[in-house]
Amino acid sequence: MERTRTITVSCLNLAMHAPHSRKRYVELLSVAFSAKRMVRLGSVHGGMIGSLYGAANENAEKELTGELYRFLKLDPDEPWFNAQTKAAASPGDLEALSIPQHLLPHLQRIPFLFKPTTHRLFLIAKDRQDSLSAGAAKQLLEGLFAPLAAEGLFPPVEITVEPERDALDEILGLKSLEHLVIELVPPNPDDGDEIEKKLKERLKKQNVRKQTVQLDAERNQSIKPDADTVALAKVAASNGKVTATGHDAAGLKQELSTVDKPLRERVLHDPNVETLFDALRRTADNLS
Repeated sequence: MERTRTITVSCLNLAMHAPHSRKRYVELLSVAFSAKRMVRLGSVHGGMIGSLYGAANENAEKELTGELYRFLKLDPDEPWFNAQTKAAASPGDLEALSIPQHLLPHLQRIPFLFKPTTHRLFLIAKDRQDSLSAGAAKQLLEGLFAPLAAEGLFPPVEITVEPERDALDEILGLKSLEHLVIELVPPNPDDGDEIEKKLKERLKKQNVRKQTVQLDAERNQSIKPDADTVALAKVAASNGKVTATGHDAAGLKQELSTVDKPLRERVLHDPNVETLFDALRRTADNLS
């Protein structure tokens, strides 16, 4: 029997400018997967959508599952190291090196679950040796979606890494809140979310791609956000970002941002009673 282990789940919010029907999101993931495009992740890694399940099912608009692939994408022309001689590899050493360019080492398979209703993509950011941060997953998907938008197949897609659930409370709860910046990209309202609907409609009427609100406190005073500011910040936390500077109760200067606190939900997974996708689905339902 396998032992119970801890996995870490993160979440991305995908927001198409327009249209943004559930079916359109299913098509977006399907086309991105079918393209089989690889995206460079940093200096030595690459990534792609390795598998996608459920797109052709009648329940596709409820849930899609799949795997993101991450692998080493080395530049063979970069210097090599000989571990036997403890020195730089010589041309003679490299003559014995024969790895086909289409074979890439250290494959990691990252399970994900996408909910078209809320346009949230949940991924297992860490499971034993396999890991992919939410920031890297965002970079990967941006690299896959941008060409589709450039080709006119889909509108641009804004991707926000969901922050920890207490990230905004920590920002707004600073003892002395001196500077507050709220950056909002047009949200795709979840069913029944009236605040998001009003904000999106307001930005749409004004042809606004992004709204930035900056509040600076009076000298030796602290910002006291009203209900409208708090509501705007809550939406921006999942559709953009919120940053602030100020001082905590100990008088120490703080620079806080929702970007710096991505959601990392640690959950127990017992492989004897559930699959990884079951654990991911359970966690996604709890977070939704």
